[in-house]
Amino acid sequence: MKLGLLKALYIDTLVPFYARSEAENIFYIVLEHLDKKSKIDVLLGAETFIFESYQSILEELQQGIPVQYLTQIAPFYNLELFVSPGVLIPRPETEQLVHLVLEENRGTHKKVLDIGTGSGCIALALKNAWNESTITACDISEEALEVARKNAKDLSINVDFYQTDILTNEIAAYDILVSNPPYISLSEKDTMHKNVIENEPHLALFVADKDPLIFYKRIIQLAEKQRAICYFETSEFYRTSLDSWLIESGYSFEWKDDFQGKDRILKVIW
Repeated sequence: MKLGLLKALYIDTLVPFYARSEAENIFYIVLEHLDKKSKIDVLLGAETFIFESYQSILEELQQGIPVQYLTQIAPFYNLELFVSPGVLIPRPETEQLVHLVLEENRGTHKKVLDIGTGSGCIALALKNAWNESTITACDISEEALEVARKNAKDLSINVDFYQTDILTNEIAAYDILVSNPPYISLSEKDTMHKNVIENEPHLALFVADKDPLIFYKRIIQLAEKQRAICYFETSEFYRTSLDSWLIESGYSFEWKDDFQGKDRILKVIW
């Protein structure tokens, strides 16, 4: 089958579920995964001889399963990570968080703790760029830690991963704490994309409505004891609530815009 026809089939089938540009991008991800081919091959009229494999993946995509879970691959900050349904799929906003940490702390050897590491994306990207620094990462989910350790082994990147509940346990001393914690309140669940709700781990996504800022508060309070700089990914909807709590608590902080100009990155300093 011609790749151009296959591309049209993918886009026509997926447009009810995704924007056209995203549907096209999904096709190219599958194309590279199955045939190791690119847009150039499509333009040159190349064919595939494994249509059944494309059809099988397309059927699963129609069921809402993210393409990264089907290929088990997610690119992140110059790394290619293994992902499974036990971890969140790394997103561009989190790459921006990593980039900010690296840019603002150049030329220094730091001790860094990544809290709620999931696939290990943040910790592994930092260690890959800062080989001389000590990077540690933790998560409450042992399933997530298995994925993170696999990524570290496959990439030959030395990060220490350990299991803990950050809400109840203390931590060692670090220079920097970085985290993309659960920050979506349960009441927001109905506004989210079906693909995310039905496939990505709720433990890493949601927090109780009664205190959606609980992870930020806890991590900042832990950081205060050791004067560790904090970097967080957040929801833009929590800007006002976080501002109020941080000001009332006497903390110094800065907001950084994400790629869309939204207040998604919070830095707490001492």
